[in-house]
Amino acid sequence: MAIHEIQDRPADLIRRYRTLCEANGIARASRVPLAPAAESELIDLQRHLMKLLGAPAVEARGSADPPRSRVPASGEATSRPPASPPLAESAAGPTASSSEKLTATIYTDGAAEGNPGPGGYCALVRIPGRPDRELSGSSIHTTNNKMELSAAIAGLRAVADAGIAELTVISDSEYLIKGMTEWLPEWERRDWKTSTGQPVKNQDLWQQLDSLSRGRHVEWKWIKGHAGHPENERCDTVATAAARRAARARPS
Repeated sequence: MAIHEIQDRPADLIRRYRTLCEANGIARASRVPLAPAAESELIDLQRHLMKLLGAPAVEARGSADPPRSRVPASGEATSRPPASPPLAESAAGPTASSSEKLTATIYTDGAAEGNPGPGGYCALVRIPGRPDRELSGSSIHTTNNKMELSAAIAGLRAVADAGIAELTVISDSEYLIKGMTEWLPEWERRDWKTSTGQPVKNQDLWQQLDSLSRGRHVEWKWIKGHAGHPENERCDTVATAAARRAARARPS
C-alpha cells in the first residue's frame, strides 16, 4: 500500500512500518534479500514517520536498516536494543497481553522448477507479541501444487503446537484456497473422487490440511502474487531458494 493512501491514518502507517521491519529482520537473519519493492517502501515509511514526529531524517543505508543506536558515554548504563524498532514500539504501544485471545496469520508460497521437478515451500507464521517464524522445506521431485499445500501444512502445524484456534491463511494459490473453501466438502462426499470420478490428486496432503483445520476457526484468504505484498514476496523468495537448493542436490 502506498504511503499517500494511508498518510491520514497514523496507526495504519505504524502497523505497516512494523510489518516491514519484521520482514527485513527475517531477511537479514536468513541472508535472503528483502524484495526491492518492500525495501523501498520501508525506507519511504521511515522517512515519512520521522518527518511526522519532527525527528531528523535518517539517510537510508543498504538493506533499509533502522537507525543505529548511539555509542554511550563512558560510565553510562547500557541495555540490549529492543526486539522491534523504537519508533514502531513507542507509537504502536506494547504488544498483545497474555490475557488476550491469541490469533495467528500464516503466509505461504510454494515453487517448483520443472513442475514436476525440484521444489520448495515457505510458511511465515505471525503471532502477535511473538517473533515471526519462517518454516521452509524442499523436495527433489515434486509439483508446485504439492509445495503450496506443504507450506500450509507446515504453518498449521506450528499454530497447532502453539495452541491457537483462530487464524488466517494467506496465499496466492487459488488451488489451495479454493480447495479448502469450496472443493473439499464435495471430495469427501464423493469418497475422494472428483466430479468426473477420478481420484483427487494430493489426497494425503488435503487430508492433513483438513485434520489440522478441524476444531479451529480458519479464514482462507487469496491474494495476487508478485503484487508487492512483503510477506508474500518473502515466502516466494525463500520457496524459490529452497527449490534451487533441491535442484543442486539432485543426483546427476
